[in-house]
Amino acid sequence: MKKFVTLALLLLLLASCKYKDLCYDHDHWPDYNLILELDLKLELDVDLDVSDEAHTKINEPTYMVVQFYDILSGALCETEIVGPHGGPMYVAPGRYNMVVYAFDTEWTQIRGENNVSTLEAFTSDITASKSQLWDYFKSSAHKAEEDRIIYTPDHLLVAQQIVEIPPFSIDQPVITVEDTAVTIVETYGFEVPNITGIEYVSSVEAFVTNQAASCFFGRGEKNTEPVTVSFPVEIDWQQKIFKTTFNTFGKLPGESDAFLNIVIIDTQGKPFTVIEEITDQFDNPDRVIIINDSIDIPKPDEAGGIAPTVEEWKEEIHDIPIG
Repeated sequence: MKKFVTLALLLLLLASCKYKDLCYDHDHWPDYNLILELDLKLELDVDLDVSDEAHTKINEPTYMVVQFYDILSGALCETEIVGPHGGPMYVAPGRYNMVVYAFDTEWTQIRGENNVSTLEAFTSDITASKSQLWDYFKSSAHKAEEDRIIYTPDHLLVAQQIVEIPPFSIDQPVITVEDTAVTIVETYGFEVPNITGIEYVSSVEAFVTNQAASCFFGRGEKNTEPVTVSFPVEIDWQQKIFKTTFNTFGKLPGESDAFLNIVIIDTQGKPFTVIEEITDQFDNPDRVIIINDSIDIPKPDEAGGIAPTVEEWKEEIHDIPIG
């Protein structure tokens, strides 16, 4: 099913690109003789000092979108789809701002494609219906009561440069452009080593405040709207620590404080909230956030409540008359 949806989206994008004619500073015609060959390298390593290599590797994308924008107006002129390492494209002669980005990200979405100044990467909002810990966070969060809460973005590989495409020449029928796509998303390690009573923990979710809501990567700027990024936390019962990595478009530009809110649910459903200021740790080059304060989870009262659970879905089949 996932492959079918991906193929359908790709065909839809190709179909929409065929008739897209938004800028008027270049001639457009259906047949081009000159081939623009994109030779694209991918930077798939995340520079982060954590032990789990799975958290420091970016998945290679299946496709890359190549957008050609008019230099003066910023309007979209051409769209091409190539493989992860580039490929041939057919674009009218002219001078363009070429932007290349991954097509098949899971959480990160793209909008504003019609102009390079509005080209934006973003993720969806999290509401109370999507997170069982949302209410606990909103009731006790520090300096985040008015923030939107968004899903942590996955890595978006982007390359951008100015390209000059000459008219067709028999002596040079192919023009090769080289570039390297790098992520616009920042990754941070996260660890809480001093925990007592970790055996009484059922689940952990973290919220980091004052993060950039999105990234206008066409013009290389972060969105200045503050949001909170939410991410699940791994529980290592053997080492008795909380640890994970999380992604963000970056801390809010300017002088803003970042607070980490850790919401812990014990085995009987009781919530505990830990709040730490982590502003300075965002500026550390190693990008690893460590909470050294001790966290003590008391043993639940055996006569206490019952941890909330959700029953599994039950399949029901009904005949529906048609006509």
